[in-house]
Amino acid sequence: MKLAGLFAFTIPELRKLSLAQLLKVWHGCTPYEQPVIYFHLVLLMACASLIFNAAMRVSDLFAIDMAGLGVGLLLPPNIYFHCVFKDRRPAIRQFIEEHWEMFRS
Repeated sequence: MKLAGLFAFTIPELRKLSLAQLLKVWHGCTPYEQPVIYFHLVLLMACASLIFNAAMRVSDLFAIDMAGLGVGLLLPPNIYFHCVFKDRRPAIRQFIEEHWEMFRS
């Protein structure tokens, strides 16, 4: 499994992509322009930071800090990509077929 599979686990077409390929699909299969996509990335990082900082404030245990980091890094992107791409799976398949040379690996 590639790294994009952790961030978009609920969408089977995105599980085998690298992060660069995920960004290309994100730009090609959604109506968002590149600055809006970068803004969404910043929002996802802010959500991850918020969850991690909340976990750090709850306890001084290292295990809770790492659990908060894992939840913060995985939960917001999975929810976001599920909401954005759940109805666009045929468009994702078509985009990958049209740009097959970018997705061979």
